[in-house]
Amino acid sequence: MFRFLKKRSRIHYWSCSKFADWIRGTEKPFALEWDAWDTWHDDAKKKHPFRYWIADKFLGYLQDIVNFPIDVYYTIEVYIRNRFIDKVHYLKTGLKAGEYYDFDWRILHGLFYELVELVETEYAHMGSYGEKKKYKFVYGRCPEAGLDYLNWAINLRYGDNDGILKGDKLFGQPTHQAIAAQKTLELYNWWKNRPNRPDPYELFTEEKDGRNYYRKISKMEEFYEKEDTKMLIELIKIRGSLWT
Repeated sequence: MFRFLKKRSRIHYWSCSKFADWIRGTEKPFALEWDAWDTWHDDAKKKHPFRYWIADKFLGYLQDIVNFPIDVYYTIEVYIRNRFIDKVHYLKTGLKAGEYYDFDWRILHGLFYELVELVETEYAHMGSYGEKKKYKFVYGRCPEAGLDYLNWAINLRYGDNDGILKGDKLFGQPTHQAIAAQKTLELYNWWKNRPNRPDPYELFTEEKDGRNYYRKISKMEEFYEKEDTKMLIELIKIRGSLWT
């Protein structure tokens, strides 16, 4: 095996197929809260240990062997794309090229630009996977699919699949993923609507508000600054949940 060939993340795993469900004797859920997967694997292994090993381990080894030539090509292709096209090793800002922006402005726009990218591209593809609904992707982006994924995640609740029984205080409560999705949606909507905030220089004028109109402008700018900082901090707080 080549040292540069890392374990590939696939869209289709043989261990997640209907054939694997038939071998295992237990249907694999489409999605679960992270901790709930351990419970599901333990239960499936107890019911049919050997069949579980065939479906979840052997099929995985066999897929790696069969797909090895494709994986080598894929690894090289992904490296080139990540390095020279998508350039995922640094944050993009979405700011207009050729102009100067202070560091604080680049931080704010860089992080929220990447949040929008996450929702409209990565979450969008997760939201469209396995769905019958037809989404329209343009250059790999679909806001509707991303928002549908977040709204699905928001409704996740702790239950039997998480090993939590009725009567437990967590039963029926929003999962950690649901809470993070709710905050992600709030931050996404805020940033998308942020350009619609009233311009204080258009809202207040000397003619309309007197010669001290600049104080009102200064007060509104201070409010906007505090709002930007507050939302930026909220984004940082959930950064551990922003992955796919």
